[in-house]
Amino acid sequence: MNEFIEKINNIISKSIYIFLILLFTMIIIGMAIVNSIYLYNDSPDFIKINKLNYISIIINIFIFIAILKINKFMKNKICDSKKINTIIIICFCMYFIFEIIFLKLIPIKPFSDMYYVADIALSNFTRNLEYLETHHNNLATIIVFNLIFKITTYDVISLKIFNILCNILTIYFTYKIYCNIFNKKNKMVLFLGMILIPIFLYVNNIYNDTIFTTIVTIVIYLTIKNDKTKKDIILISILSFIQFIIRPVGILLIIAICMYYILKNKNIKNPIILLSIFIILNIAYIPIENMYIPKNSEKKDYPIWSFIQIGLNEAKFGFQDGSYSSKWTFEDVKDRINELGPVRLTKLLSKKTFWLWTEGTYQAERYAFGAHETEYFYDTRLTEEVKKVEDSELRKAIDYMMKGQYFVIILLSLIDILIKDKKEINCKKDLLLYIIVGTFCFYIIWEMKSRYIYHLYPIFLILATSGIEKIIEKGEKRSGKIQKN
Repeated sequence: MNEFIEKINNIISKSIYIFLILLFTMIIIGMAIVNSIYLYNDSPDFIKINKLNYISIIINIFIFIAILKINKFMKNKICDSKKINTIIIICFCMYFIFEIIFLKLIPIKPFSDMYYVADIALSNFTRNLEYLETHHNNLATIIVFNLIFKITTYDVISLKIFNILCNILTIYFTYKIYCNIFNKKNKMVLFLGMILIPIFLYVNNIYNDTIFTTIVTIVIYLTIKNDKTKKDIILISILSFIQFIIRPVGILLIIAICMYYILKNKNIKNPIILLSIFIILNIAYIPIENMYIPKNSEKKDYPIWSFIQIGLNEAKFGFQDGSYSSKWTFEDVKDRINELGPVRLTKLLSKKTFWLWTEGTYQAERYAFGAHETEYFYDTRLTEEVKKVEDSELRKAIDYMMKGQYFVIILLSLIDILIKDKKEINCKKDLLLYIIVGTFCFYIIWEMKSRYIYHLYPIFLILATSGIEKIIEKGEKRSGKIQKN
């Protein structure tokens, strides 16, 4: 049995590596040729790339090199681990302070879905409950936000500060995952995490992306860490359930974990425990849904076919087109596919996939600075600048820098995948790769937004850091050979 599992494992592992080489290569070549952009009429588009895109990439390469030099200096000159840890703590404190300053400068009011989620939580489930009739999946997020309000204060700033803490936790556990996978402590992961612009900006987004990403990152760490106990498995199961009810796409993480246990650890027991607890908690959650979600004789919640229908619309090639409906069925999806035919369907899915993976900002500007309808709690010099939306030079500059960062991170991730050590064939890193591939497959058919792959940034960060390490190791080996000769 173990031999059979090992064969399956090797086939899947090799296939995933080949797939990711193709995916990352597509992203890099695509971003070097076309600029995938988000328009503030809430739609995707493509424009010609210009010299500013290339300049931002070059600037980011120099920033990454500077961070590498700082990290190397700390490692070689400040050998005392306590002093290094103190520096890291100071950096996190500064990160927290800068985030607070950002929130003060851009005091954005919740809008779109954020408005309803925040308002229901603020009102203790007494306002806008009709929103839950069509958006069942946001109930868990609202419950979490309501608990935060009860523990702290009934002000949306509490949720934004909670986002900052989630960011810090995510960056820290990303570092812990790196240490567990590669058996080495590399503080560069922490520094790179702190300079990621979209992540910094997302604290203004009162929705589920930040907390979902944090829980996913913690679950990954608990799954791959050594010396797991029964308590860890139970905690993994509970957190897996929580991230699933916050965002149903979290089912991909559960599938990835089960694959990891079976293929890498030859362990069937842990997946059974995980799935059993997951099912039990889902059953227990049904009465909570019934308690909070208004009962209506007419079914109003959107079925999965509604999101797939939107994911197959040609006008916005899979982006939200406002055609949500509780009446969409599987037959409607079949009719849409038949209507499109193989050529148009392939073209649609290609454009959709290309835009999703090359947009590069997770739409952070929209959620950090707002859209046309956005208001602010009060005006500042910066709000006057970002209110212009399409004409804001600040927005444009940040957009270029975010795309440059994303390009460099994906390039380094590709290098990590290409320079594959023999010892990595059965390493823990494959869990991360399962999640990337699962996300890719899911959003081929589902409604797409670039923020939907936000939860992958810790994984890209780990791969990019590993890519840097491999470049350094190759360089040192070559310089060693030259010196010998």
